[in-house]
Amino acid sequence: MKVVPAALIIMLFAIPYCATQSFIVGYTEARGLHVSVGLFFPLYAAVLLVLRLCLKSLFDKLPFKMFQSGASVCTLAAIICLTLMRDNTLLFLAAAFMAGSYGIMSSVCQSTAMLVAGPEHRGLANSTYYIGFDLGMMLGPVCGGLLFGHAPLEIFYPALSLAVPAAAAVYIISARRGMF
Repeated sequence: MKVVPAALIIMLFAIPYCATQSFIVGYTEARGLHVSVGLFFPLYAAVLLVLRLCLKSLFDKLPFKMFQSGASVCTLAAIICLTLMRDNTLLFLAAAFMAGSYGIMSSVCQSTAMLVAGPEHRGLANSTYYIGFDLGMMLGPVCGGLLFGHAPLEIFYPALSLAVPAAAAVYIISARRGMF
């Protein structure tokens, strides 16, 4: 049970990322944007690699709430960039911010799951973490598909931003119960 909050948090951070994975091409085409969508994920990966290398010593020093706060800001910044995108500049900034959100939280949530479960329950903790991870990978495209097909395009990314306060609520409730 101690791992469930970390699994829920990664699920919530995965939703906007996985919706972006599934719909960014259709989203830019529907908006008539001429941007280099194919560079979004390589740039995301490069920024994530740099971030993980730069933050490597901080992963064991900073509390979970610091990473969650930073990742929340990055998620909102990525969503703002994608919502306002007119050219490659905001697309590239969105990729970088997404690396600082979902990319960092995927590592932080997994390591937190291992720590709170203790060495005797690491297998179960890892499995629980991946259930949350997989649910986010499933719900992102589902939520994105519901939005993309049935809601005005202008609210596609703002609606996905609701995952941020939901993740914050999971953290706050769990922290009050001593789970973090």
